[in-house]
Amino acid sequence: ICTDNPKTKLGLPEVKLGLLPGFGGTQNLPALVGVQNAMDMMLTGKDIRPNKAKKMGLVDLVVAPQSLEKVAIHTAKGLVDGTVKKSKPKKKSLLNRFIEDTPPGQYMMWQQINKL
Repeated sequence: ICTDNPKTKLGLPEVKLGLLPGFGGTQNLPALVGVQNAMDMMLTGKDIRPNKAKKMGLVDLVVAPQSLEKVAIHTAKGLVDGTVKKSKPKKKSLLNRFIEDTPPGQYMMWQQINKL
């Protein structure tokens, strides 16, 4: 859950300092947002805005700053008592499946990453 405040940014800022992402960033992020988006975040340290984060699967809800605490508490209670279901990973497009899940696609992706 994040706010739609213009100052809200998500990402891996430690990358900008030359550090590897911490707290499972390298293991959990690719499964959450896909290999391409994860590599972009891990290699460049780009900030992700709330609407893009929701579209790529990084967050489940984007709410107004005033309602963040209320929505977070309601969602946490719902997850505990089973009224709110855990979100499922976003389905990959056909192109993303080709790039991320096939040897030729992975080869092309790594060639692009090596250019960075």
